[in-house]
Amino acid sequence: MDDKVTRTRILLLLLAAAVMAVLAIPDMARRVFADVDTHGFAFQTFPETPTFTPTWTPFFFTPFPQQPFVTPTPTLDLRIVNEITHPQRGDAISGFTPIWGTAVISNFTRYDVHISPTGAESWQWLTTSREVVRNGVLYILNTYEFADGFYDIRVRALDRSGNFTEAFLRRLEVRNAAPPTATPFPTSTDPNQPFSPLVIVFETPTPTVTPTPRFRSFIPNGQGIFEPQNGDVIRGLTPVIGTVNSRTAFNPFERYELHIAPSGSSDWGWLYSSNEQFWQSQIYELDTTQLADGFYDLRLRIVYRDSNYNEFYVTRLRVANGSAPPAIHPTSTRTVPRSPGLYFPFDNIQVSEVVDFIGTTAVPHLLRWELYWTPSGSDQWNFLFSDVKPVINGYLVRLDLGLLPADSYDFRLRIVRQDYTYSDYYVRNVASTPSTPTPIPQPPGR
Repeated sequence: MDDKVTRTRILLLLLAAAVMAVLAIPDMARRVFADVDTHGFAFQTFPETPTFTPTWTPFFFTPFPQQPFVTPTPTLDLRIVNEITHPQRGDAISGFTPIWGTAVISNFTRYDVHISPTGAESWQWLTTSREVVRNGVLYILNTYEFADGFYDIRVRALDRSGNFTEAFLRRLEVRNAAPPTATPFPTSTDPNQPFSPLVIVFETPTPTVTPTPRFRSFIPNGQGIFEPQNGDVIRGLTPVIGTVNSRTAFNPFERYELHIAPSGSSDWGWLYSSNEQFWQSQIYELDTTQLADGFYDLRLRIVYRDSNYNEFYVTRLRVANGSAPPAIHPTSTRTVPRSPGLYFPFDNIQVSEVVDFIGTTAVPHLLRWELYWTPSGSDQWNFLFSDVKPVINGYLVRLDLGLLPADSYDFRLRIVRQDYTYSDYYVRNVASTPSTPTPIPQPPGR
């Protein structure tokens, strides 16, 4: 009997010890994890003196708090955008209309532009480009090539494997018979109209470095013709002042050649050649009495030993031996006036893609000057660019004519004075042709 009582007491003591151990586990956990870096996880905290209500379910208790579920940070949505932003569905257009938008895809290789009569899905190819365009001009549509009506435009961006995405512009109305209201030209109250998409804008903070024209007269402190200058009026014996020399010892100077042609033509006639080098000195004396009055261009070609050469141009020189020279203002530092107008490009010239426009806009009481373009023979002038700064024999604007279909175009420079009178100067029949791509060298045997 005593043995049973003893065993019963031992079991009760063991059970009591087990219960006390269970009660001590939460407090032990709190103490153990109090100094642990949780790295952002939120553990439940316990009071200093936990209140415990004993139950008889020792096998189903949860001694530690549940670990919270961490939601992963979502990744950014980097979807490829392929869209046409302008014009919009149902818009009416006429003339030459830029199609604005974005053409891009992963592993981009090119984009194609097609047109179809609305709903016909009879797609006609318009252009292909291998340049990624983001919110820019995808194509300039020549609506004169299509009958008035409704059309759909499709821009397809292709990747290297031939997969593609497409963007559509539906129910675009071509309406040349009754053109929609055109974008207003610059006015006296608002000369800063948006530039044409043909204008290449250099987004350098002011002051901006003037780009070097492709058809330049001289390099500052370097080669070229310094006198006469573009647009000068010349008479009698006119000295040609310039620098002709070698720019590098690895390709020595061989000779220089001077040619003349009626302005805008390519009928260059030889004037003079020499193997002598000059630095800002007279390289030739032009006898204008041997020429009929009119406009002429000079070309200086500096040839090197390997037969490569540099060229410099002076354009729109006016030979005026038959008229009296103008009176010289007492404060003038030059005996020859520099007339306003466009010096480059010339009439009847053929150009490719990017073209620098050179001219003079400085006149007394200048308000602003404006540049326009139109298909040759048409009077549907389109605004290009406007500025209020006078330019003397310098760079006006750089245009990317590669955005236009291959054709001939006329350009008009309008110089507006403060009394709102103006003078117009024209360049006619500038032929824009696409450049020939440079062939990619191929390994032998292919």
